[in-house]
Amino acid sequence: MSRKTDDGLLFAGTVYARNRRIEGSGFYDIGNTTGLSIKSDAEKIQRTSKRKDSYGQPLDSLANKKPSELSYTLDTFDRTNLAMALMGEAAVIEAKAVKVTDEAVTVGNKGQWYKISIDNIDGKVTVKNAADQAVKPEYIEVNATLGMILIKEECDNVNNGETVKVTASTGAKGGFMIEADTVGDYDLEIMLDGVNRVSGENVKLHIPSAVVSSDSELDWFADDFNEASFTGNPVLVDGNKSGYTVKVFSV
Repeated sequence: MSRKTDDGLLFAGTVYARNRRIEGSGFYDIGNTTGLSIKSDAEKIQRTSKRKDSYGQPLDSLANKKPSELSYTLDTFDRTNLAMALMGEAAVIEAKAVKVTDEAVTVGNKGQWYKISIDNIDGKVTVKNAADQAVKPEYIEVNATLGMILIKEECDNVNNGETVKVTASTGAKGGFMIEADTVGDYDLEIMLDGVNRVSGENVKLHIPSAVVSSDSELDWFADDFNEASFTGNPVLVDGNKSGYTVKVFSV
């Protein structure tokens, strides 16, 4: 029978995943996936000849299959992907303003920064000294993101070591917080909605269960876009005989 086509493989596609450990979780688009590979491996066991006329030749050869290895990378950083890259869990910061009034902060040394109990400060910050006298705004600096204040050295009504009273509030737009290094691994069901760009055939890759962990190294000062990378293994679940399946649909 003669060959009618001779196509290579060059894929594009969208990857969907769901966290199997969250009851009722559905699939979500994980974003721009820059790499996805599954590597098969086997350990070879051989019995070799020691005979004079066939020394070194294999008499028996057996391959013991090892678990397939999955790896994928992406460069989309939403709340879920960033939390997974940091091996943590994300919690929502509620979209409402939180205010502190007359919070005590000890200014050990003027000209240095001191933390208050909130961050993401929005709006006016007022400071009173120990005698309840207002500190002039020109003597106050604020790091809004970190929630820190600085009393300038030239301030004439605050002394080093004095406890001042700070009133401030957070922004009302919310956000999220990640507690990193709190998760050992993730159990994902993964599906690829792909296309072979050479033949035009649509391809479905289905991994019912992949236990993965992050091996990402995020550079907070990189000049190029960061990538998150994950590695792990497809795992047999739900009575399946295969760790993953591939379907190719004719054009």
